[in-house]
Amino acid sequence: MIFLFSLFATAIAAADMDGVMMHGGKMMMMKAGHPITPMDHEVTMSDGTKVEVDGTVKPKDGQIFHLQDGETILMDGHLMMKGGKPAPMSP
Repeated sequence: MIFLFSLFATAIAAADMDGVMMHGGKMMMMKAGHPITPMDHEVTMSDGTKVEVDGTVKPKDGQIFHLQDGETILMDGHLMMKGGKPAPMSP
């Protein structure tokens, strides 16, 4: 029973994973955890973080960095590393 609940919770979490990701060296819009279309303009996340088409990330704290392949920024501004859990941008 716990196993089934765990699978259900994982499916719900994946459904909430909208954002942008670096995939194969290109920035992609992501819906429900899957890349769907190439990014063609800068995207501003709900926390004010800006992500450019080349993968440059500009958080509100000013620490600019570039996404690596497999890294994702969720629409709420959380950074997800490849295979990891969401983490806030700020330390």
